[in-house]
Amino acid sequence: MGYMSNRIRAGRARRRVARCGLAMLVAGLASAAHAQSSVTLYGVIDTGVEYVTNVGPKKSSVVRVPTLTASLPSLWGLRGKEDLGGGLSAVFVLESGFAPSQGSLNQGGRLFGRQAYAGLSGPWGTVTLGRQYSQIFWTVLTGDTLAPNIYAAADLDPYLTQPRVDNAITYNFTSSGLTVAATYSFGRDAVDSAAAGGCAGESPTDWRACKSMSAMVKYDAGKWGVAAAFDRNYGGGGAGSPLPLSSQTDTRAVIDGFAKFGNATIGAGFLHRINHGEQTPTIFDATSNYWWIGGNYLVRPDFSLDAQFGQITVSNKDAGGSVIAARAMYFFSKSTSVYVTAGHVFNQRNGAFTIDGGTVPPASTPLPGVGQTGAMVGMRHLF
Repeated sequence: MGYMSNRIRAGRARRRVARCGLAMLVAGLASAAHAQSSVTLYGVIDTGVEYVTNVGPKKSSVVRVPTLTASLPSLWGLRGKEDLGGGLSAVFVLESGFAPSQGSLNQGGRLFGRQAYAGLSGPWGTVTLGRQYSQIFWTVLTGDTLAPNIYAAADLDPYLTQPRVDNAITYNFTSSGLTVAATYSFGRDAVDSAAAGGCAGESPTDWRACKSMSAMVKYDAGKWGVAAAFDRNYGGGGAGSPLPLSSQTDTRAVIDGFAKFGNATIGAGFLHRINHGEQTPTIFDATSNYWWIGGNYLVRPDFSLDAQFGQITVSNKDAGGSVIAARAMYFFSKSTSVYVTAGHVFNQRNGAFTIDGGTVPPASTPLPGVGQTGAMVGMRHLF
């Protein structure tokens, strides 16, 4: 009997310990759920049919569904923020780009090729680590009223709509409309091919290879704003890369801004680039200047018009060009809209810019000196 009583008492004690442990687990989960401020699913599906002239050596015309962008690139993502107390928060973003025409991943097949980072945010600013945008991207958004539309002035420098870097750390501080930020990559774009500008990633033997750095300062007053940025990529991608050696650099400096007048917005910018690598067969050790001006007008709450002009000149190469583009968009709701957009690129004798920002080069590239026209009808849905 004493043995049985002891076993009964021991069993009761174990059950009390189990109930206590379960209570602590439930309390911990409840606390974690309370601390988690938000996780948001968001995205864009944007697609249509485009027509492009003067493609390739035969100057062919093509009709197709673009894969990279339309009026906006198609994407989905998760954004989270957890309140840690004392003004400190944990933040993260996972963002994936895809082609609605095929259901395939963009950005070299990466699952979260657009953005993938985590970090901490507080009164002192935000620090994040992972795959992130260069600061030149956020700067250009200030004054570029049409990109990343498939036809836009940014077709003269496609880097501006997709300057992402791997293995990066970013600091950002915003107060009263003023933003200062900087990004440093320990090794950029290891997934992309050399021909597409990819690099070898983080190098254990060459401290400069594939590094990237950028910085931005921006002021947004609501009715007007101005921004400036510096962006530099180091080479080291090897044979076939635009920057084969780590001693080579590709540097951009940009300033731009916008102003609102009633239902109209005007944006403009200027970019100076020094490229010490081979970007195309006609541009080597080239210095270029690129400027653009554009505007948006909300005709009615459900109808808007956009137009833009841009020009790039390349020193001593006769390899520049200019772009004119426009778009009309009708909004069924805040989420769903339809549009028609068109553009034309004028290439100089050695210039081979394409009007088509919706496909991976050289799918739409014209012959040097040949102009090109694109037109598209599309639909987009935001969620």
